[in-house]
Amino acid sequence: MEISISCDDGIKNGEETGLDCGGNCSNPCPPENALEGILVTRLVLHPNIEYVLTGPLIVRDGAVLEMDAGTIIKAQSNKNAYITVAQGGKLYIWGTEENPVVITSDSETPAPGDWGGLVICGKAPSNNGVNARSELVDFFYGGNEITDTSGVIRYLRLEYTGENFTESKKFNGISFYGVGSFTTVEHIQTYESLGNGFEIVGGTLNAKYLVSTNSYQNSISIKDGWNGSGNYWYLKGAINSNLKLANNKTNGSATPITNGSLNNLSIINTASDGALQYTNGGGIYDINEIYTSNIVLGMNIVGNLETTMVEDGNLTINTIQFDNPANGFIPTNFSGSTNFYTEGNSLGAGNGALQPDWAINWTVGF
Repeated sequence: MEISISCDDGIKNGEETGLDCGGNCSNPCPPENALEGILVTRLVLHPNIEYVLTGPLIVRDGAVLEMDAGTIIKAQSNKNAYITVAQGGKLYIWGTEENPVVITSDSETPAPGDWGGLVICGKAPSNNGVNARSELVDFFYGGNEITDTSGVIRYLRLEYTGENFTESKKFNGISFYGVGSFTTVEHIQTYESLGNGFEIVGGTLNAKYLVSTNSYQNSISIKDGWNGSGNYWYLKGAINSNLKLANNKTNGSATPITNGSLNNLSIINTASDGALQYTNGGGIYDINEIYTSNIVLGMNIVGNLETTMVEDGNLTINTIQFDNPANGFIPTNFSGSTNFYTEGNSLGAGNGALQPDWAINWTVGF
């Protein structure tokens, strides 16, 4: 009996370079060192291998994904490529100042929105309930574990993120859903994101040394009952707002109310919704040492509830500097009588509008 050779027989025969891919077959071969699928054990990525993210990579409960210093991952564009850490999963990124971990586009002409981004879901509280579902990737997040940990992230750069998840929702550079206070998050840059640079949804995360450069929505968006702190954030070139502060979009008074301390911020370049947008119930914020440059609107207080929250002392800013203001500049549109901010000189994230010393070597786009 004669056996026919074809490009769909599941056998490497003829002139194929793999199983029914390459050679005379029209099917492209998957790249070597491809990352995609569901991780249920431990996977360690090394800098001597250039990885390709070919689709969704899910780190399940009990699984561990580690990236050694200098690891590079190139995500295929328009392939629904993203990385999600589910509740109970762990992500360890061991980048250094000299050798950051970089996740970027594989395109020869990379652009914002080439791939999704990084999504982390934890077990810390939010005001969306104990078993909330994330807007992105539809995973569970939230709970009652304030000190929950999703791992350690140090010296990471995410580039060209923000692919559409749905017609109305884009991925962000990195999204934290209900991430707990024992998660280490420091020295992270998002660069050229078509969504937000960072989005913090509930949780008790403490994040420091963050850089968001050229986000097409907000540099950093905080909402849904986050209770934590932020230190040394450099935010430049957002389209909507550099810093969006909210409590809950559907219920501005939902509890636990968003409550955070923010210190040492640099906010650079005009954003249509203001350097700081206080909306959707706002929340409680104690903010210290803000440097701004080339902005039109400083603090954008949106709505009657938000005005009342400011009147009641729930937003305090000490000190803020408005350097090199843009044409038509106003410090705030707030119509109440409370003086909630104090003007003065500030170094912001370290060097005012210039690249902070702590961001040298591992960041781009300054």
